[in-house]
Amino acid sequence: MSFRLNTSAQNNNYAYKNIDAYTGFLQKTNEENTALLNKKIQKPYREFINEKNTELIKRLNEKGFLFDTVAYPYLTSIFNHILEKNSLDKNRFHFFVDRTSNVNAYSYEDGTVVCNLGLIGLMENESQLAMVFCHELGHVLLKHVNTALVRQLEKYNSPEFLAQVKHIEKQQYNTKKQLENLLVSDVFDRRKHGRSQENAADSLGMLLFCNTSYGAKTVPGIFNLLDSAEIKATTCTIHAFFERERIGLDENWLKHEKKMSFGAAGKKEITDSLKTHPDCAKRKIAMEFFFNHKPKPGNDFWVGNKQKLAQVKKVALFDEAECSKDMDNLGLYLYQLIQNNSIFSSNAYIKTATYSTMLSLGKHYKAHNLHEVVNSQYVSNNDNDEYAVLLKLLDSISLENLNDITNTYYQNNKLLITISKN
Repeated sequence: MSFRLNTSAQNNNYAYKNIDAYTGFLQKTNEENTALLNKKIQKPYREFINEKNTELIKRLNEKGFLFDTVAYPYLTSIFNHILEKNSLDKNRFHFFVDRTSNVNAYSYEDGTVVCNLGLIGLMENESQLAMVFCHELGHVLLKHVNTALVRQLEKYNSPEFLAQVKHIEKQQYNTKKQLENLLVSDVFDRRKHGRSQENAADSLGMLLFCNTSYGAKTVPGIFNLLDSAEIKATTCTIHAFFERERIGLDENWLKHEKKMSFGAAGKKEITDSLKTHPDCAKRKIAMEFFFNHKPKPGNDFWVGNKQKLAQVKKVALFDEAECSKDMDNLGLYLYQLIQNNSIFSSNAYIKTATYSTMLSLGKHYKAHNLHEVVNSQYVSNNDNDEYAVLLKLLDSISLENLNDITNTYYQNNKLLITISKN
C-alpha cells in the first residue's frame, strides 16, 4: 500500500456520502427524545442536542472522520456483525471512525458509535475491537447519555438548586468560592453516576458480545492495554531519533528551569475519586469473572485476519498523524512522524513530511506564533512522556538551533526527500 497521499484521494477519504440523510436522522431523533421529557426541560434539552448535532455535522464536513477504502469498511463490518448477531436494527445506529490519536471510543444519545484511530493501534485482534464496540452499544441501549443530560437539566431547573445559587449570589463575601464549591459537588455527583454507567455498559456489552462469533479469551486484556496507554505511544525516544539521524542534541535544551510555554505540568483532578472511569484493574477482574462463569468460545478474527488488521493499523498510524497536521497541531504531527519513522525507516513520505514540518515550525518561530501550532494545553505528569520531551525541546531551542536541526536532517535524508514546487 502506498502512503504518498494523493490530494483528491484524501478528500474522498474524509467525505461522508450520506450526510444529508444523517442530518435528518439526528433532527428526527432529537424531536422524538424531546417529546418524551418534562415540558420544563424540553427547550434546553433540544437546544443542547442541536448544538451537539451542529458540531458533529461540522466535523463531518471538515475532515474529522475517516471514510477510506481500508479501515472504515473493515471496522464497520465488525460493528455490523455485532448488530446482526444481536438482532439490532441497523437503521437506529451509525458508526464512524474519528481521525484523532486519542485512545478512545465514544457514543451519542442518537445511537452513533465512534472509534478513534488511536484506539486501533492498541488492539490486538477483532475480538477486542468488538468488545469495545459492544461496550459503547451498551451505553446507547441503556440511554446513559440521555439519562445523565436529563438528570442535570432537571437539577439545574429545580427550585432547590436555583435557591442555592440565588442565596449564594446575595451574599457579600466568598460568593465566587461558594459557587465553585457548589459546582465541585455537582461534578462529583455526576462522575459517581459515570462510574456506575461504565460498569453497566461493561455488563450489557459482555452480553452483546456473547451473541457474536468472537471468542473472549483475550478480551479482558483490553484493560491492560488501556492502562498502558495513559501517555502517548512511544516506539522511539527523542534522544534515539536525534542519534539515529546524526543530529547533535544539547542536553541543556531539555534541562531548563524556566516556566514552559508548552507541555507544562498542570493540576491534577480535585481528587482521584472524581475519575469518570472505574479503575481498569477492577473492570478486568469483573470481566474475567463473567467469562470464567460463562465461557465464550469463538474466533479472534471473523471479518478479516492478522494481516488485515496490520494493514488497518498502518492506515491509522499515517492518518492520525495527517489529522494532527490538518488541525494545525504541528508539534504533535512532528512527534507522530518521529514515531512512524522508527517503524518505517526508509519511507520517503515520512522523511519528506518530517522535513516539511521542521521548515514550517521554523517559519512560525520566525513569525513569533509558534504557540499557535504547538499544543500549549498538553499536560503530563509522567517523566517518561516523550511527547512532553519534544515539547520541552521546542520550547527551549533558538531559531538558529531549529534551522541547524532542519538543515542537518535534510542533508542526511535528501535522497528520500521530495521538495514540493508549490
